[in-house]
Amino acid sequence: MSPHRFQIVGRDELVALTRAVVRGADTAPPAVLLVGESGIGKTALLHFAVRAADDQLCVVFAAGVAGESHGYAALAGLLWPVLPSAATLPHALRDALTEAMHGPPAVARPALIRDAVIAVLEAAAVERPVLLVIDDVDLFNDEMRDLLVGVAAQLITTRVRAVLTAHRRHVLAGVGRALRTVEIGPLSPRDSALLVDSQPEQPNPSVRGEIIRWSRGNPLALIEFTRAYARNGTSTFHGATLSGGAGTHPLFADRIAALPADTRRLLLFAAAGTGRETVDAVTAAAGLGSHFAAWEPARRDGYVEFTDERRIVFAHALLRAAAYASGDFGEQRAAHLALAAIAGLEASARAWHLGSAAPGSDEMIAAMLEATASQSAPRADELERARALQRAAELSPDRVDAARRYALAAGAANFAGDPAWALSMTEMPLRESDDPNVTGYAALIRASILLQSGRAGAAFGVIDAVLAGPWPDDGHLVLALLYSAGGAAYYTGDVEHRRRLRGWLDRVGATPPTPSAFPLPFPPAAADFQLAYVGMYADTAAADARPVLPAPVDRPTVPELEPVRRLIGGTMAFATDDTVTAATELTGAIESLAAAGGLRGFGFAVAPLAWSLLDTGRWTKLAEMLDEVAELCAVVRGSTLVERETLACQAQWMAMRGDVDGATLAVSRARESAASAGGPPCVTEVNLHRAAGWIDVATGDFDAAYRRFRAMFDADGRPVHFVVSHRALADLAWSAARSGRIEEAAPLAAAIGRGLGSAPSVRLRLLRHQATALTTDGHLAERHYKLAVFDPAGEQWPLERARARLHYGEWLRRARRPAEARPLLAAALEVFERLGAEPLAGIARAELRAAGVTTTSTEDAGDLLGALTAQERQIVTLAASGLTNREIAERLRLSPRTVASHLYHVYPKLGVSRRHELREFTS
Repeated sequence: MSPHRFQIVGRDELVALTRAVVRGADTAPPAVLLVGESGIGKTALLHFAVRAADDQLCVVFAAGVAGESHGYAALAGLLWPVLPSAATLPHALRDALTEAMHGPPAVARPALIRDAVIAVLEAAAVERPVLLVIDDVDLFNDEMRDLLVGVAAQLITTRVRAVLTAHRRHVLAGVGRALRTVEIGPLSPRDSALLVDSQPEQPNPSVRGEIIRWSRGNPLALIEFTRAYARNGTSTFHGATLSGGAGTHPLFADRIAALPADTRRLLLFAAAGTGRETVDAVTAAAGLGSHFAAWEPARRDGYVEFTDERRIVFAHALLRAAAYASGDFGEQRAAHLALAAIAGLEASARAWHLGSAAPGSDEMIAAMLEATASQSAPRADELERARALQRAAELSPDRVDAARRYALAAGAANFAGDPAWALSMTEMPLRESDDPNVTGYAALIRASILLQSGRAGAAFGVIDAVLAGPWPDDGHLVLALLYSAGGAAYYTGDVEHRRRLRGWLDRVGATPPTPSAFPLPFPPAAADFQLAYVGMYADTAAADARPVLPAPVDRPTVPELEPVRRLIGGTMAFATDDTVTAATELTGAIESLAAAGGLRGFGFAVAPLAWSLLDTGRWTKLAEMLDEVAELCAVVRGSTLVERETLACQAQWMAMRGDVDGATLAVSRARESAASAGGPPCVTEVNLHRAAGWIDVATGDFDAAYRRFRAMFDADGRPVHFVVSHRALADLAWSAARSGRIEEAAPLAAAIGRGLGSAPSVRLRLLRHQATALTTDGHLAERHYKLAVFDPAGEQWPLERARARLHYGEWLRRARRPAEARPLLAAALEVFERLGAEPLAGIARAELRAAGVTTTSTEDAGDLLGALTAQERQIVTLAASGLTNREIAERLRLSPRTVASHLYHVYPKLGVSRRHELREFTS
């Protein structure tokens, strides 16, 4: 396998360093030591080093194994590829080397042996460079370890390079001064998720998040747990308590087995622990009183360490699994019971141990797990709550109790950011419970997850099915269901869904003052904000109208409710085209919620924030946000809606900047993501049409762009989506003008404009003026251009305002009023260049040249022609020769309208305004 095809997830910098060392790059050290725990990826990097060497280097390899028969026993195996070069060494060095390889030296001469090894490597490197590869150098005996480190430290002036690995740096005396040492840390959550997803066997999605968390970024643990859960097919994660020892690794099982019996017992008890028991309590529970010496073998070998709070931490998730699996079920159960009996142990930890020891259904323990999870765990510990409640449900003898506990566990898992796990736990209560409150809460969690995963129609259907039966008597739960349904109705764009909202709202009475019995996303005091949100969409049902921002969400409230008001109000502001307010409010809300412990189900606000940042020209902030969202979506599988919406936003942003390849990839990734969920919801599909249209604009294909923008409206000009379609009105008109489709587009733009009514939002009013100006002519066009350009409110949307100036400037130049066009074009160009909107900047520069402004460019006619497509150059040549559009069309087998469109597009690129001016480019 060639080195460029060998991939190591999440280690790009280390791969680059290793490649540089192997190839002897000028900036690379001659030797590098990679230090990290077992399974962290050191050996994978060594394999990469060997592959990178190909046939150009002589590879000399050895792996450390404890217990050699004498000091330099491993030397012969290490040097055999270069031993023929030993014949060239001076007698003293050759004899020292031979003596070291064939038995214990009669006299200890480590310096001479080291010089001999270096000399033989240098002699071999005369023919071709040598790569010294040493795995687990710290596992060699003292003599061999010191020799190898000493050799690697003296390679600075040689053609020998070295890559070494070690588990623990502290056993390598003085290595910090001698070698470039790199500590290999755990993979990030994002890279951990990528590694899990790259495995050939995939576990049930419900355990994926727990595998990532439990493995703590160790690649080997991620791979082993993924394989184990994929093969046993369970949908419940059991961590170290996974039955049968699945998920353990022979390497770690052997290490545990080699320990003294008392040490193994201590490690079994520690592995069974929750992490909240002290080492003193675990030692006593294991029956060893205060006999702490039994821990020493495990501590010496680095298997466990004690924190300042005297808690026990395993060095490796697989070590913990192996330690637990070293006991049979009876020993494991006894460990849990003994740990549960620790005096002063937290009630939730005691309940967990009793639940782990329970052989079958046990209501007393189940109730204890539910009570302690509900009473003592703050929201920061939602994962612990979910685990405890799931175990309580598993132990419940009564299916009614089990359904309630599964529903509560699903809510906790969803708030904790593991929607796949939560989704699996909603199935039983929805299937078996007769309690409207329990089914309502399970439906709320399931609908929220389905909406997050981009299945807005299915999300609405879950809520619809529950509300078709007996309603919950929990008023706050009903309101939460309606709020979730409102979000689903926005994404589907289905007017019937909004009609259902109106019918449900009419049934809602006054919300009770007492809190819900269930943990809900919003506090009871936020009821008015939720009602306003649902009502905004419900009010559009009668005539499929656009939403209007109502009170009270636009006014500050008490501090404890401000994040919620800003979150809901910002989302509503986005839907009503007040994207400046949306960007400000959503940014503040997300920052406040994140500081308080995370978004916890509020990820739906990310997409409108991204679009608002794009619309208001805050592109630097947008770029930062898109990177953060990409990382979040890689970790939390199920955030498909946010992923697709932000990819659509990213695609449009990249296209506006002229990055056609990046934009095309983003659209492709969004559609691939949608395929797994049966297609994107309506709003995302419409946004993808617009992004694809901007890709066509960036490539100069305005005819294709027109078709993309046209797909955002139906045959009569009605919007495919009642909010986002209208935002492409000016795009549609501009692409029609550029592609020679004015006659077709003018009545369509007029119909769309009429559909906005007499009092559209400020933004849509300006876009309507711009579209009308682009699709009409004469005094009427100029009147609408002025209305689009000179209204101060338009400065909120810098790109749209700059485009209006560009279009008006183009119109003025073609009307032979270049002096009036120049300031408009210059102002537009300044905005395009500041934002990096290169396709638009290119058009503005060309228009300025045509208006008589001398640019700093030294382009000649050949340079300008070179910027055209092959077909555009053909058309220019034929037009310059005197042929008419129809004659050109016949010769090139195009339509006359396509020829006219190309010429309309070419004129500003070449800086001309009339057909006869093309002759200077063909003379």
